[in-house]
Amino acid sequence: VTFVSALFNIDRVDGRKWDEYLKWFDVTLQLQAPMTLFVTEDLVEFVQKRRDGTGKFATHIIASKVEDIPYYDLKDDIQEILDSEEYKKNMADPERIECKQAMYSVIQYSKFPWLTRAVEVNPFGSDYFFWLDAGASRFFEGYDLSQEYPSKEAVESLEQMGDSFLVQMNTEYYKDLVNAETLGLDYLYDNRSYVLGSMFGGHKESIVKVHDIVDNLLKNDMIANRNVNNEQIALGYLIKKYPDVFSLYERTNGKHMDLFQELG
Repeated sequence: VTFVSALFNIDRVDGRKWDEYLKWFDVTLQLQAPMTLFVTEDLVEFVQKRRDGTGKFATHIIASKVEDIPYYDLKDDIQEILDSEEYKKNMADPERIECKQAMYSVIQYSKFPWLTRAVEVNPFGSDYFFWLDAGASRFFEGYDLSQEYPSKEAVESLEQMGDSFLVQMNTEYYKDLVNAETLGLDYLYDNRSYVLGSMFGGHKESIVKVHDIVDNLLKNDMIANRNVNNEQIALGYLIKKYPDVFSLYERTNGKHMDLFQELG
């Protein structure tokens, strides 16, 4: 399994500090698993000091500029939508960061082409790829980082999934969404996220499939209709529309990233 992550300073408008992300990223990098990382040039040495690039800390760094972020070319179009009065009127809770700062959505949706790029490069010959947020360590819940990750038992479970894409579905809240057979396009204006966005992935064949359906949703169902919402809402809609593409881990304990513990 290769874990894929990225970190770019976009000067978040919600007050979350860059130094906080560096602190969290520092711990995330201690995970004993192969990683492909997309970071700016100023972070290359930061990564290299924490991961020697060999063995359990095998690391492939792809140094990138902000302009290299896959959906950067959509930034101005997205910001124009977010600034419109029509959007603010139609969107549930328009004070969320994804409803105010285009670069936030650019980053969130770029997770999927970054995963696809990691599959194409595949320096470690992996069959499975998982996205893991750079700041995900704040949800590690005391996981013992001295252990190789994921466990052998978890890899066996992944192999039994075939070529599907694994997503954590949070079952405790919004039971109408969890239990729905399908969700209409009106859900793309909702603010009730019931799918985890910090970690997801699966077989390399599924990575490409999910990238394509997310890309289509973003461009043709959201932006074309003057709407942008976060990638968790997108996944919540898509797991209902394409159930054969996804495997679902049903969280029941309220822990943000329980899927991480499950794979350990």
